[in-house]
Amino acid sequence: MKSFELIEVISTPAGFIQRYMHNLAFCETQIEAYEMTESEHVAIFKRRKYSGYDSFRKVKNRAKKK
Repeated sequence: MKSFELIEVISTPAGFIQRYMHNLAFCETQIEAYEMTESEHVAIFKRRKYSGYDSFRKVKNRAKKK
């Protein structure tokens, strides 16, 4: 994925979840995939998107119910 495409994707909650799902294929645990995705977000935006895995998990679960 090109960097400008990653910026567009990872900037939204739905896109962050999409990138997390992509990263799951390269990680042994869901937390590792979340941290990998957060690291990508920090590299681009210089801040974390979520305060922690539990916060992200709540957003992900709410999105799944829609």
